[in-house]
This record gives sequence, structure tokens and C-alpha cells, in this order.
Amino acid sequence: MALENLKIKSFSTIIPLIILLTLLSLGVLTPILTTLIFGAILAYYVRYIAKKIRPYLKNNTLSVFLGMIILAIPLILLIYFTFNQFLSIAGSLFGSLQQAATGNPPVNLNQINEAVQNLNLPSNVSQNIADSIKSWITEFISYMASSVITLVSSIPFIAAQILILFFSVFYFARDGDKIIQYTKDIIPDKDKDFYHQILNSADDVLKSIIVGNIIPAVILGILSGVVYYFLGYQYAILLAIISGIAMFIPVIGPWIVYGAIGIFSILIGNTFQGVMVIIMGWIIETSTDFYIRPKIAVQYSEIHPLVFLLGFIYGAVTMGVPGLFIGPLILGITYAAYKVYRKEKVKSNKNS
Repeated sequence: MALENLKIKSFSTIIPLIILLTLLSLGVLTPILTTLIFGAILAYYVRYIAKKIRPYLKNNTLSVFLGMIILAIPLILLIYFTFNQFLSIAGSLFGSLQQAATGNPPVNLNQINEAVQNLNLPSNVSQNIADSIKSWITEFISYMASSVITLVSSIPFIAAQILILFFSVFYFARDGDKIIQYTKDIIPDKDKDFYHQILNSADDVLKSIIVGNIIPAVILGILSGVVYYFLGYQYAILLAIISGIAMFIPVIGPWIVYGAIGIFSILIGNTFQGVMVIIMGWIIETSTDFYIRPKIAVQYSEIHPLVFLLGFIYGAVTMGVPGLFIGPLILGITYAAYKVYRKEKVKSNKNS
């Protein structure tokens, strides 16, 4: 009897205690909260891969490890080729970091002067244009030099984040079923249908991120790389990666790359090369945006495009690279929650 009375008296303190402990935990985890959420999202894709290979391995932990390796291979190759190309550029084109920082890079700027003069503009206008271009190049080189130094100095922090990401992906992927079951157990029965629909919407959002955005960007990057290679551009792999990433930029998209490369090629006298990269870029971008993307993403058309647009833009601005995934997911779930709530509200009003 005394135990029952204790339970009744202490029941009113349980929820406030849980809320307090949750807030304290979030305070402790705030510096790595974005990494943990990103790890949970990546674990979704790892679980999908692990389920496909589990029948052959007969071991859940081993399947998760192999799934993580399979998912990581494209990312590792992307990072490797990007840094390798940047280092090659820094070494062969821009010279030493000291020269870059002093604004005297060993770049043949006389060629730019000649190209601008060939436009037959008034001498003062030509000089202003040439000076502006040289100033932009110098500032860009200085920025790249300082970025490399900043990156090197932040290696310990990056290493810690990668370690946290690795373990969070593994445990979320391995114990995902337990987490889902635990969540189901604490949700009131009357709300389970609502959360079930929200979970399905989150599943659609995560699939749409890959199907509707990542895959088209990869296709565009590969096709762009082929064009850069056959047109004779140096660092075709780096340009292809930048073009693929630029697809996430609204309105402008990869045109920020095609246009800059094309105009620069024309200015230095490679007119055919510059015109062709603009024409081929237009063909690739149009085909990807108006044919490939709708073709492969049509099954997830319930997710409004504006959700992904805002999620990708402001997610990346506020949370960096993980925001490309976290932003659309948060906005997508929020959008779905309002949509499901409205649906249930309309249904209850009709029944009443």
C-alpha cells in the first residue's frame, strides 16, 4: 500500500524531471547536436544498404559495417579528388602560399591584358576591366591560401567530429529498430496514427533528398566532367565536382560555373572552347532539370519543391554541409505534420 501511495505522489514529478534532464542533455550535446542528427540521417541510408546485404552475411553488425563502407566510398573519393585537385592547382598555378598572400602570384596576367585590349574598348575602360580581373584573381588566391591554413589548424576539431559521426552512424544503424520500438512504446495510443504518418513522410523526404537532388547532381557532375575533359580543360574532375555541387544553388545553379569558365576562356582567346562549354552546359543543365530530375523523382511528388529549396539553402547556411540533409528533413517533417493535422481536423469536422 505504501508503495502504491509513493507511485501516486511521485507521478507528478516524472514529466518535469524528464523534461529537465532532456534540456540538460541537449545543453551538453549542443556542440555536436548537428553531427548526431546528421549521423542519424546517414544511418537511414546505411540501414537500407545493410538490409540488402544481411541475407548474405547473416550478421547484423557486420552488415552495418559493410553498409557504412559502401556509403563512405563515394564520399571518400569525392574528398580525395577535390583536395588532390586543389593541391595541384595551388602548386602549379598559384605558386607558394607566401607569394599568394603578398598579392604577387606567378600567374600570367599579361595574357588577360592582351585579351581585354583585343575587345577594342576605350583605353581607360580596358585598363579598369583588366585591373578588376587581376584584383579578383589576387583576392581569390589569397582567400584560398588562408582557407588552407584555417583548414589545417582545425584538423583536431574535424577529426573529433568525424569520430562522433562514425559512432553515431553505426549505433543508429545497428540499433534503429530498438529506437523505433522505444518511441512507439512511449507514444499514447491515440496519437500513434499521427506519428506513423509523420514517420512515413520523413521516409519520403529522406528518399527524395537522394532521388530528387543528389542523383541528378551526380549525373550533372559526371556529364560536365566529360565535357570539360574533351574540351581540354585542366582540372576537369574539380570543375565537375563544383558543377555538381552548384546544382543546389537556386535559380543560377551550375550556370555560375559554366558562365564563369566560358567567359574566362573567351577573354583569354579560347573562343571556341568558351562557346562550347556554355552551349554544352546549357544542354546538360536543361536535360538534368527538366527531364532526369522529374523522371526519377515523380513518385515523391507529394513533397512540395519549396520545402527542399528552403531546406537546402538555409540548412546549408546555418549548419554547413550536414544542413543539406538536416534542413530539408526538418522542414519536410514540419510540412507533413501540418498537412496530417489539417487532414485529421477536416475529417473530424465532417464526422461531427
